[in-house]
Amino acid sequence: MGGTVKEKILTLPTPYGGNLELHKNTWGKSGEPLSIVSGLQGDHLNGLFLNSHLTQFLDSIVEGLDPHYTLTGQVQTFPVVNVNAVQSGTRLWPLDGMDMDLAFPGNPEGETAEAIASAILQHTKDSFWGIILTSAPPHYEDAPHIQTHKPDSREKKMCRDLQIETARRQKDSPTQKVNLFHHWQEQEISSVMVSAGSPRTINPQQCEVLFQGILNFMKAEGILKDHRNKKPDNKIKTRIYDPDEEVLVRTSAAGMLLKEVKVGNFLKKGQKIGEVRDIYSGKRLEELAAPEDGLLITLRQYPIVYEKEPIAILLSGKDRWQKIGHVFQSIVKR
Repeated sequence: MGGTVKEKILTLPTPYGGNLELHKNTWGKSGEPLSIVSGLQGDHLNGLFLNSHLTQFLDSIVEGLDPHYTLTGQVQTFPVVNVNAVQSGTRLWPLDGMDMDLAFPGNPEGETAEAIASAILQHTKDSFWGIILTSAPPHYEDAPHIQTHKPDSREKKMCRDLQIETARRQKDSPTQKVNLFHHWQEQEISSVMVSAGSPRTINPQQCEVLFQGILNFMKAEGILKDHRNKKPDNKIKTRIYDPDEEVLVRTSAAGMLLKEVKVGNFLKKGQKIGEVRDIYSGKRLEELAAPEDGLLITLRQYPIVYEKEPIAILLSGKDRWQKIGHVFQSIVKR
């Protein structure tokens, strides 16, 4: 078993003097690694916190300070990809305004974001598994969950091994061909994204859910050995929701949103989500309620909303059961 290796994989000059440095951490023996990437956006701080937690945990194992575990595979992490944006406290680096996750496959001779993207792809291309740590879009909060696109059998196994209750299959997007996740899949790297929380915030409780999920995965895949022979508690079954099982809740009036629920809650049809009030008079303009039963996976955090603004996403199995019912009825009629 190897020790911890911190490696500088890229050095670039910056307009402000000094250099930008990109690092990766590696633990364990050589082989097909698990790669974990965070900080593609500078405001996704939950991912940075989770990656630092993983670093502390893996360091304690290889240094012999944690007698419960042995690292039997290889893990490499890229804690802060968009270094400039993180340092400026923004989603994107203000100087170039480029979204780091829209710069792949990158170009080693290109602009800063393209050079970073090229380095990340080069250093992860031999991975067997990949996990991207992310958060909700600006102004929203996600409950901890897995994201994937068109999961094959290996990625479905990743979802099961993570034992995080909820997974969402993402819709195809015209921008997906220039993000890291797409290029990992093109290279047949089994990969998922895990999301939790809001931009510009750290939520240790949400990060702990993802941390335990990654530990579950490493143990299931033989990357990590637990010597305690502890029988697992009730194994969590992951439910993968399709895009047509997502229910979007929108406002009909502009104003100030006052929420009454939290992400991760299961809502019953008609349950109040919140209300919109007029900014000037304080008068209630509308009450927002769950249109059907479902898991509240995403909720708007920024309170100022426009007309027809999405404020919540519910995950409901209703469409799937309706389809099964229609198929069953058609079979019976035959």
